[in-house]
Amino acid sequence: EPLANELFAATQTSYAQASSGKSPMPPLVAWINYSPKSAWSAESFVVSQASYKTTMVTDVGATNLNASTALAGIAGLMVTDAVSGKPASGKTYTIPTNGTKT
Repeated sequence: EPLANELFAATQTSYAQASSGKSPMPPLVAWINYSPKSAWSAESFVVSQASYKTTMVTDVGATNLNASTALAGIAGLMVTDAVSGKPASGKTYTIPTNGTKT
């Protein structure tokens, strides 16, 4: 257990030091996943704003994409809790595609 405590403390220290500090133009981060068409779902892009992800972004001095504003007006946009029934877990934005290649 002492070794585990030592390794955990080192991990916490490294995480705390990962911040890029305040920047006049901090990086903008969006967690985006592509989901291909399958037997159980349509093709889509998914923007995750899960609380643990947005916390990591701000902890390093970056800025999260404001998905509710950036994706407003997209036809068929579906917004759900990142964890069903747990609003504090953040949001997931599912953007449908028409399934064609351009």
